[in-house]
Amino acid sequence: MDTALRLMMVALGGAIGATLRYTIGMACERSWGAGFGYGTLLVNVLGCFLLGALMHPSWIADVRFGPHGHAALTAGLLGGLTTFSTFGYQTLRHVELGQPGLALANVGLNVVLGLAAAAAGLAVAKGWS
Repeated sequence: MDTALRLMMVALGGAIGATLRYTIGMACERSWGAGFGYGTLLVNVLGCFLLGALMHPSWIADVRFGPHGHAALTAGLLGGLTTFSTFGYQTLRHVELGQPGLALANVGLNVVLGLAAAAAGLAVAKGWS
């Protein structure tokens, strides 16, 4: 029963994360256009920040989320929110369209900002503990 409940919580978190990803992506396209994956970049950086914070040892051991809630937030919500497969496709699409500068910008921004966001999330969680 414990495993089944955890799986259901992860599935629920994943559904919420995927819905957020889609909504954020559409909002970014309306705001900034579809020529670059701004929504993908935003959710990847946000996801890295939140995962960095949630994986800090003090938050993992924290009882406020519990083991099911922590799994729902990390594997579920953030797993559904972040978009590595979309990032890969968008990067290759820029290459196919003869836009190597945008492809490199996409890789560089997602990697550098994602790592920086994960470090910031970890630092924030450390400061809170």
